[in-house]
Amino acid sequence: MDRFAPTPAPADGYAYAEANRDALTGLADRGALERRLTHALDQARVRETAVVLVYVDLDDFKLVNDGLGHAAGDDLLRQVADRLTGASRPGDALARQGGDEFLLLIAPVPGDRTAAQAAATAAGERIAAAFDEPFRIGDAEFQIRASVGASLFPFDADDSETLRQHADAAMYDAKAAGGGLAFYTPSPHQPLERLALAARIRQGLERGHFSLHYQPVYRLDGLVPVGVEALARWNDPDSGSIPPDQFIPVAEKTGLIDRLGDWVLGEMCAQAVAWGDRGLFPHFGINVSPRQLRRSGFAQRFADQLDRHGIEPHRVVVELTESAWTVDASRNLPVLAELRSRGIALALDDFGAGYSSLARLRELPVDVIKVDRAFMRGIPEEPQAVAVVAAILQLADACGCDVVAEGVEDADHVDFLAANGCRIAQGFHFGRPVPGPEITVLLAESIAPDRRR
Repeated sequence: MDRFAPTPAPADGYAYAEANRDALTGLADRGALERRLTHALDQARVRETAVVLVYVDLDDFKLVNDGLGHAAGDDLLRQVADRLTGASRPGDALARQGGDEFLLLIAPVPGDRTAAQAAATAAGERIAAAFDEPFRIGDAEFQIRASVGASLFPFDADDSETLRQHADAAMYDAKAAGGGLAFYTPSPHQPLERLALAARIRQGLERGHFSLHYQPVYRLDGLVPVGVEALARWNDPDSGSIPPDQFIPVAEKTGLIDRLGDWVLGEMCAQAVAWGDRGLFPHFGINVSPRQLRRSGFAQRFADQLDRHGIEPHRVVVELTESAWTVDASRNLPVLAELRSRGIALALDDFGAGYSSLARLRELPVDVIKVDRAFMRGIPEEPQAVAVVAAILQLADACGCDVVAEGVEDADHVDFLAANGCRIAQGFHFGRPVPGPEITVLLAESIAPDRRR
């Protein structure tokens, strides 16, 4: 197809011309696509067909701009435009949204969800294939991937702006998962329910309905606990225990994650002081979300909190999922570097659950790799799981990183890990997350006085 096959000129005689094309890539600009989308939706309503809007965003494009210069970035965008044009079908509309973002409009599509999803999936596969070959700029050759989000009319939205917003949201879901294609999925809570739950979270924090539980982290040499991971728990007076996978996403979406994160750190510091009074000085891990990292001065406030409580930074491990390292990396990495410069260790949590590259570990300021529990389910029976975990352990050792194996549930897991050089592990075999008093008893009974600090 050509870069943008326009619909017939509107009744006012305005024709799509050079003024409606992106000057850098020659694709349609956002305004031209918006008019094409509006026309496609009008037609779909009359004919009872569907429309697919695909949002494409390059991964780590800023690294190209920063490393090779803006001229190289412009060259890359032109090459991407050419490849996306080749990946589009006759009749599709391709436009540059701005920056390193592109929009692909697919219409008409048969008017059932299955057919619309199939059209979006096929487009996603063509886009992925278009990025298989490395890009070349001057003497540099490198691989670039894209995160792709898809929204479907009339199933996900009934107007052009909402359809675009939902495709954008789906793209960020894909980026958070490490790339590939994601469909728009509505929030697990409808807006009013989400607002109501957010109000209950805020109230729960104010009224002391939240608590910290701690899961022990064991050193396999001697099978002694050397630290804990702090985990937020919510016991609502009306609904009882509410799982983290229900309240954490709502806290993220409503901005309450900052307040919840501050509370977790404060409680953890208070517990660490209480342990210190008993001669116990375990390391402790705290989970931090990408949204918290985006708060101005986060690293400074985090370090100041530790300092006020007299907690040595080297005893703290900030745990982040893969998305925190990959989504908006240009903004997050300086914050992580500041934390690390203050002596705070950084852990890549759930490693292997997304799209991590083993080789990329060399590029990240990671001190600890936490292997996703899914791999342990196949140990030692499944050769593939054994090979993956063994490879992670070897590479981590070469990169100077510690490895924590999560999901250790039996003695066979322990034997395998010890035989393959893994020094630290956690899981139900050692203990489930429990309240502070219970973990204090475990620490006091397990850590010999001469090894308590």
